[in-house]
Amino acid sequence: MEKMLGVTEARNSLKAIVDGVQFQGDTFIIQRHGLPAAAIVSVDIYEQWKQEQQALFDLIHSFQASSGDNDPEEIMALVLEAQQAVREEWASETQS
Repeated sequence: MEKMLGVTEARNSLKAIVDGVQFQGDTFIIQRHGLPAAAIVSVDIYEQWKQEQQALFDLIHSFQASSGDNDPEEIMALVLEAQQAVREEWASETQS
């Protein structure tokens, strides 16, 4: 369950927050001046995010390496074309 706390409340309740995250799977959004400033999540979720981020970077590096000396403008045009095709496919699937 996601809970919202102010910085002062979070500071005063740190042990309870860590217990909630570790043992109950809670997540906390810490607010400063009424705006989200930080999130406290389990180590499992954090590690998953790091792995997903690394996989994305690996994919980007692979794409960059495979594009060779191609013109960046041409590559962007292909990316936009692929994006549009995916959106059209998704739209046709949701209308069915």
